[in-house]
Amino acid sequence: MGKKKAFIAYPLDWVFSAPSHVALLRALKDSAEGMSGRAAARAAGINHQACRQALDRLEVIGIIIRQGSGHTQLLRLNFDHALVKEALLPMFQAEKHFQSLLRNSIAHSLGKDARTATLFGSAARKEDQPGSDIDLLLVTDGAAKAGLEDKALEFGRGFARKYGIRLSPITYSAAEAKKKYRSGDPLMKNILAHGIDLLDKKLKDVVL
Repeated sequence: MGKKKAFIAYPLDWVFSAPSHVALLRALKDSAEGMSGRAAARAAGINHQACRQALDRLEVIGIIIRQGSGHTQLLRLNFDHALVKEALLPMFQAEKHFQSLLRNSIAHSLGKDARTATLFGSAARKEDQPGSDIDLLLVTDGAAKAGLEDKALEFGRGFARKYGIRLSPITYSAAEAKKKYRSGDPLMKNILAHGIDLLDKKLKDVVL
């Protein structure tokens, strides 16, 4: 392993040097009053040892501070720290809105031509990983199907450049969607059960 970079020149290398650091910071960012170590570990989804190590490292650079003593000791972000105010909180705010940005982008770009737009698969189940596609079912009037298919593919190319995620759209006419539902198509049943509708009109309103 190479020599660590200087903290003042590269502070984020130290702040984000371990996934447990990010998890602990995310857990504490909305807690002005602070949390106990046990509660912070639970909220961060890490074990007590990982939480303690992350706390020790982040406390050294002043990102996290302790309040109280003994069993009443609480951990909280140092909201006066320049990095917390100027970098970490804006970053977590952007992360919080990332999902809605994706969904709103799809709805705004394809909603005029689609009757319904429904996310399904790993993104809808919140099981997606880096490299996962966003599976999207579009339903439209029969005459508009070909045009929407082309538009969705073109939109998908720009979507991948902007968000780093591939879009995998499937386009059905309303008649096709109804036929698949009535024939017991397993994919259609799964989308109806677990999919997330992005437009005001819902998939079930079209097929049921």
